[in-house]
Amino acid sequence: MMWTQKQRQGAARLFFKRLLLLGLLAFMIFAADGVWSMYQKERDSKSLRVIAENEHGDLERRQAQLKESIEKLRTDRGIEEVLREQFSLAEMGEQLIVIVEAQVPAAKQASSTFISTIRSLFWFW
Repeated sequence: MMWTQKQRQGAARLFFKRLLLLGLLAFMIFAADGVWSMYQKERDSKSLRVIAENEHGDLERRQAQLKESIEKLRTDRGIEEVLREQFSLAEMGEQLIVIVEAQVPAAKQASSTFISTIRSLFWFW
């Protein structure tokens, strides 16, 4: 079967249109992959930012506590208080009282229960 000039041109156009559509589809897939990876990076960076902000807040609180401790240690009363806490020191004439809490006895458990008594009677079962 012989194709006419017009039929050959139509077939060539159809082939190039399909090839162009296939190229556009490949481009769309490539672009969608890029957009998806950017979305994932944005989501990951957002969660990392929240973590970093929390750590920053914790560090600021810790810094404030350390500054307070340093200011406290710059006074004689602060140094005395720290020495008394850490080394249980007392001045001359003072007595140290140590309060020891009474130990709570452990709860007693029954040596045998009703069910264990029944089981001992029917040991073969």
